[in-house]
Amino acid sequence: MTPEQFLATHRLFTRGDLQAVLLARGSMSPETVTSHLVRWRRLGRIVQVKQGLYVRRSGEEATPVVDLLALASRMAPDAALAYHTALEAHGHAQSLFEKLTFLTWTKTKPVSFLGRPFVPVRPRAALARAGRSGDWTELIDRAGMEVRVTTIERTLGDVLDRPDLSGGLDEVWRSCSSITALDLRELEKYLLLLDRPTLTARVGYFLERRAEDLAVSTGLLHRLRLRSPRTRAYMDRGRKSRLAVGWNLMVPDDLLTGEGEEVR
Repeated sequence: MTPEQFLATHRLFTRGDLQAVLLARGSMSPETVTSHLVRWRRLGRIVQVKQGLYVRRSGEEATPVVDLLALASRMAPDAALAYHTALEAHGHAQSLFEKLTFLTWTKTKPVSFLGRPFVPVRPRAALARAGRSGDWTELIDRAGMEVRVTTIERTLGDVLDRPDLSGGLDEVWRSCSSITALDLRELEKYLLLLDRPTLTARVGYFLERRAEDLAVSTGLLHRLRLRSPRTRAYMDRGRKSRLAVGWNLMVPDDLLTGEGEEVR
């Protein structure tokens, strides 16, 4: 593949992508790769998002057209779409969220591109301690590109853990309520590994509400209750709440407003 062929077939790419393809031909040095990138930028054919990451500009378009979720997945070598961005990737987000969030163990800094912030978040340390830093992620296709994203089970746990990164508690609840299937064994494994009682109670309460739809067993709910917090925990301290029986969890009264249901 020549440099021009590469550019014509890659709207989004890293320096490493280009270098790997061209060096495979045996005739391109790292210095030559740099010269191509410099020339393409000077001619306005590519736009640099951050060091080592580029988007191709086609024809006369003033603003490069790129799948922002795919772009977020290239922000770090180990990047995985997470939180509200993962809800979007899985097709469950109920509203737009300005920030695009990705997990990474690297020291990648936040970047803004096309007016949208791309925000790195470090995963919970328990994953690294258990030697499972990259677990509960999968590859999905976005317009012919492989994009790494947290699994729907991990996404459910993560957004209930950090609603602030996920559009707020109401958006999280509405979005998660659209999920129609879960691997409950994997979800339980993830919760056991994180060992965060408040999160366990939040997920457990959600599963209890959706028990029939998601085929949640009483045995699973019992095991999660045993790992719920010993002292009273909250889903959102800033809102009027009531106690969810069995979970030691204070749930906002108006959490499901508009859905014809009340918090138990």
